[in-house]
This record gives sequence, C-alpha cells and structure tokens, in this order.
Amino acid sequence: MFIAYFERAISRILLTVIVAVLPFMGGCSEDDNPIIDDPHDHEEDAPLHADADGFNLEIDGEVVYHQHQDHHEGGLTVNAGEEIEIHVHFLDADEKELHLDEIAPPPGEDEHDEDDHDHDGLESFSLRLTGYDSSIIKIHLDEDEHGHEGEEDHEEEHEEHGDALPFGLEGLKAGETEIKLQLLHGDHADYTAPLLIPVTVK
Repeated sequence: MFIAYFERAISRILLTVIVAVLPFMGGCSEDDNPIIDDPHDHEEDAPLHADADGFNLEIDGEVVYHQHQDHHEGGLTVNAGEEIEIHVHFLDADEKELHLDEIAPPPGEDEHDEDDHDHDGLESFSLRLTGYDSSIIKIHLDEDEHGHEGEEDHEEEHEEHGDALPFGLEGLKAGETEIKLQLLHGDHADYTAPLLIPVTVK
C-alpha cells in the first residue's frame, strides 16, 4: 500500500518537472533569444558619418597643404592685412576625396526637398578651426553660405570645388601660429586632424 502511494507521488513529481522544462527545450535559439543583440539593428540605427583620414587645403585650385594620417606637408602663408579663401577637401584611407554630399544628414535634421538631395549631405557638415593665436590671424567661417547663395551660384560653387568646405584666413600681424581642424557632422566631430596646420603671416 505504501509502495503504491510512493510510486504515484514520484510519477506526479516527474510529470510536473517535465511540464515545467518542456517550454525551454527544442525551439530555443539565438534568433529567439530577446537578450542577444542583432548587429544589423545597430547598423540601421547608427547615423552615417564621414570616415576621413586626411585632407587637402587648396587655394585657387592648388594644394598648399596636405595631411593624411600622421604625415603632412606644406602650410598656409598670408600677408598681414590680407585675406585668402581656402577650400578643404577631405580624404579617405586611400587618399581619395570623400564625397560628403552622398552622406545622409544625422537623425533629427530637417529633410530637404528631393530637388536638393544632391546637397543634403554636404550641407550637414561644417568646419571647426581652433587653437590658433587670434592676435596673429582671424578665421572667417560662413556657416550660412549656402543659405545666402542663389541657386545658380550654389550650383557653380559645387561644380568648381566639389565637396570642399571653405573658410577665410585673414593675416593680422607678422608671426607664426597653428590651427586645429575638425570636420563636424551635425553637432559632433566625425574627424579631428591629428596634426596642427602651420600658418605664417608675413
């Protein structure tokens, strides 16, 4: 009598254990596990950015300064009382020019009409130039340049200089200084030049 009761009790315990374990057997895989991150989800959520490895500074179409990774050559020279316009062309790992106008604006930035699609990416970038002696040089950054240009002027500027970002450099007095350059995408820096740009004012 006791043995029969004991066997029934054991059977009930085993049945309870099997029922509790069944949901975790078989169909559980990485795809079904909500804790495991899907790398593709992060790729879709992450904003696109410019993978710059260097840049050229051009004046009137001529490269006067070149920096790529930990190598640089050239420099900027301006006379006191003179202002020059400089165009910055960013380079990829193979020292080829980056097409900034093909990079999407960061999330939350206002979208433009389809007619302006070719310039959406370029207009979401800007320059930050710091670290220089402001008693020797003055830098002019026109962040609203495209907004003040007419449509035809904008097209001509883009055709002539491609994806370059311009800035003005004014010599105040004779001396030497250096500039730290950053490429901003929205409100964050996609690229910070590892080397400072040498500037001489005559």
